[in-house]
Amino acid sequence: MIQEEVSLFLTEWSGRGVILEDEEVPSRPEARTGIKVYFPAAEFGPLQDKELEQYLERLKSHGYRIGPVARRLLWEEDWAYTWQAYFKPRKLTRRIVIRPPWEDYQPAAEEIVLTIYPGMAFGTGRHPSTRLCLEAIEELLGAGLEPISAGRWQALDVGTGTGILALATARFGARVLAIDIDPEAVSATRKNILLNQLQDLVRAEDLTLESIRQKFTLILANLTAPDLQSLAEALAGRLQPGGSLIISGFLEDDVPRLVAHFTAQGLQQTRTYSREDWVALVFNRY
Repeated sequence: MIQEEVSLFLTEWSGRGVILEDEEVPSRPEARTGIKVYFPAAEFGPLQDKELEQYLERLKSHGYRIGPVARRLLWEEDWAYTWQAYFKPRKLTRRIVIRPPWEDYQPAAEEIVLTIYPGMAFGTGRHPSTRLCLEAIEELLGAGLEPISAGRWQALDVGTGTGILALATARFGARVLAIDIDPEAVSATRKNILLNQLQDLVRAEDLTLESIRQKFTLILANLTAPDLQSLAEALAGRLQPGGSLIISGFLEDDVPRLVAHFTAQGLQQTRTYSREDWVALVFNRY
């Protein structure tokens, strides 16, 4: 999807997150998405402006339809308000709702509300791969209306980002170790653990997968296809017999190669979820 490509470019280019805005145009059937990125005024000048225009021209040369670029200078207090104004409560699955801490939300009887502060780390729940993982978690752990017994599942979230998958898993009663090699991600996850009062069930650590010797009944890995390929043996090796592995972060074209890598580790593919060309797979060890 072109919005994912542009979002990744802007995030890497600016060193900051971006805001996606779905735009409804009644007279046109195709979806349109606006993307906003914020720079301190001192960091954006003619050079950055030229780099942005060159990037957009390259996209147009490949046949993508790119709308106009608008620039606006905001006072610091306006920037803070504008940034927060675009994050609203969002229902991501049948039961799971994400809200930022400054927005109130009254849940329905069956809904689970997660409070996520959208910082620099990946994971506001908007990306299709995150939603697919949440759907798989909900189906696996939350088939009933009552949460599973606390501690029955021991889960590992690899590359936790903001901790959204770890928090959702904990809300269904699992104990979760959330790991990431990015200190910003670990800091964001710890903040969100406290916001959701889940410190008794979730622990966030700056650890590599290879440094962990414990085995788990559930492992979550929302990573890129190359990372998943390289970590296939390590992920499978930390899954208990009878346990489940949920992977996502890749496109449909990557599925055959990833299935081959993980089945070669003695796992069996049991479920597939897809959305907007993105895929999540569930494997089990029997």
